[in-house]
Amino acid sequence: MRKYLLFICLIFVSCSQTFLEETQNAVFIKTKVSYNALDTGILLEWETQWDFARVKVLRGMNANSLSVFRDNLAQNTLLDTESISGQDTYYQIQAFNSKNRLIGQSDVYKGLRSYKPYDQIMEPTNLKTYIAQYSDKIEIFWAGNSTDVFRVYRSISAAGVFTEIAEVAFNSSEELKYIDYKVDSGSHYFYKVSSIGKDLNGIIKEKLSTGSPLEGSTKIAPKGVKAISTVGGIALSWDNDIFSDYYQVYRSETEEKDYELVVPFIKNAKYTDYSLPNFTGTVVDGVWTYPSYYYKIKSFSKGQESGFSTPIVGQAIDPADFLPASELDIRLDKSVYPYQLILSWKAIDHSAVTYRLSKIDNNNITNIIIDNTSLLEYTIPNEAFGSQWEYRLQALNNNIGNLPGEGTSKFYTSSSPAPPVIATISTNTRIFITNTSEVNVESHVYWGSDTSMVGTVKKEWLITSIVGNIDLTWDKQISSEYIDYYTIYRRKKGTTKFEVLKDNLTSLAYSDISLTKSELQGSGVGIDFVYPFYEYQIIATFAGQKSAPSTIESGSAINPSDILPAPDYVSIPAHWADGNGFGRATWAKGHLSPKGVEKVVGLGGANHMYLTWGDVTLASTYRVRHSRGSAQDNWIENSEYPANGTKKDSVQWFNNETTTESMTGLYVFSDWLGYSVENASFDVGSINGAAGNLLGDVRGIWFTEPATKPAHY
Repeated sequence: MRKYLLFICLIFVSCSQTFLEETQNAVFIKTKVSYNALDTGILLEWETQWDFARVKVLRGMNANSLSVFRDNLAQNTLLDTESISGQDTYYQIQAFNSKNRLIGQSDVYKGLRSYKPYDQIMEPTNLKTYIAQYSDKIEIFWAGNSTDVFRVYRSISAAGVFTEIAEVAFNSSEELKYIDYKVDSGSHYFYKVSSIGKDLNGIIKEKLSTGSPLEGSTKIAPKGVKAISTVGGIALSWDNDIFSDYYQVYRSETEEKDYELVVPFIKNAKYTDYSLPNFTGTVVDGVWTYPSYYYKIKSFSKGQESGFSTPIVGQAIDPADFLPASELDIRLDKSVYPYQLILSWKAIDHSAVTYRLSKIDNNNITNIIIDNTSLLEYTIPNEAFGSQWEYRLQALNNNIGNLPGEGTSKFYTSSSPAPPVIATISTNTRIFITNTSEVNVESHVYWGSDTSMVGTVKKEWLITSIVGNIDLTWDKQISSEYIDYYTIYRRKKGTTKFEVLKDNLTSLAYSDISLTKSELQGSGVGIDFVYPFYEYQIIATFAGQKSAPSTIESGSAINPSDILPAPDYVSIPAHWADGNGFGRATWAKGHLSPKGVEKVVGLGGANHMYLTWGDVTLASTYRVRHSRGSAQDNWIENSEYPANGTKKDSVQWFNNETTTESMTGLYVFSDWLGYSVENASFDVGSINGAAGNLLGDVRGIWFTEPATKPAHY
């Protein structure tokens, strides 16, 4: 029976022990935390109901954020020497059983470590920093007691107001250092450091570092960072710093953190990152978007680093989405003016493709001519003469938000000048060459029996017509253009092929005198007689580039064979009046004229004048003119005289060699009285009736009368 009772008791004790070990929240912990009592640390004291409990101490800088500070403690006190003087620290005690199950915990308590006695603290000395070592921070170093508490002050000038920016404490193994992150790159700051203690009255006092404030400054981080999307990579560039030895490139998939080094050493201020982990794009808010990557750049100079640049974001184009280039062709159409450029390209084999055609000017600015088109050809006006353009074609992937693919470029220089403009074409135009000679030939013309001279032939001349030429003049259509030379082309009207007439012409005029007599042979009779017409075109050339042909102009030339010669003489007979006045029957003997007969019989009446000239073979008629004086202007053409002896206006002309005293001479003027005290010019030209009454060469004389007439006039 006793054995049975003993067994029951053992079971009870064992079960009670197990119950106690397994029970949670069964231990009530009394906790005490010192506050501003010790300068050596914060003292924690606690009590538990069970001696087998193990304690865990949690600590934090605020009540809602605690982490394990000490674990598996069997004692009931702890001095936190790692706490910072003057800074509140929060604690909680947790009790665990042998199975490591929580069986109780205290409330959260606040403690404060007191500052050391003022007479035990040491003044900070030997303040130093590295000038312009970083762009995003300044490191401050000093010497002192590592168990002291320190305050750091900052100002923007050595003589300015210093403001506390930090209070720091260290353990015995730590370096006395503070890092100021709240700085701007390329800026200067001044620092002071003090140690903190309490005097006998509990008043906080500081021992400030002596000497001048410590100066610190930051480097200028790389600036002007840019990111450009490329196929399979992101092209980075930044402003080059001549004082930097090299750069480092860092990358992150988020803007704020986790930047990893991707290029440890690069001399140039540019880098294209092809090592991206992912290229695949997705649709975000209806827009095709590729993954974003963020970059920061550091520069290094003489072993010092600048810190990070401002982050820049970029995206890379998935190579699978990038369409290949299409072949671009440029053709100049000179069939019309202004010229036209015809740009054409080959189609890309893709399910959804359109095209973008752009033009890049001399300032490297891209201007889109036509976008998102399905055309394979586009026509634009010719560019300004002498200008150069780069035309660029890209295929657009419509499945990926009209993504521009690989571009193909072709350069075009507008060096084809405008076609010349034919200004004039002179057809059947005579060129007169006048051979005037003074002869002073006395006609020996006397009045009646008077021996005084009545008149004298002072001069005679011959006018020869040079024909067989077609003259052209032309102008530049655009005055500012440069032209190396012109080429003239000719063909006979009615034929199809132009032949080169003249090349390398630098003037703006040309006389075509290369046509032979057979090529100039006219046809027809009278007013229907015509000469062949020839058509001309002109092409301008500059720098080897030819213009389009000018408009076609046509003209004809006189056949030199159809120009009859002038009479071999023109003269006035020696006797052309009698002693009783004009036209009387009585003759007085005179001297022979240079050419012609001695005398002619007057017709009666007054104011008659006679001319004689040599006959011209093949002449159908003659043109006879007179004008006042030797100036040979204001010509008066009286009539055309037949060569066959027929009468015209009661006037008959005979070949001078056959004229006798009994024959009527040539009655020329009925108004001779108006010339009685002046001189006059006369000319006679042969007319070819078989060539459309074509005027031939001309012979003329200048006849002068004396101012004083014979006494019996």
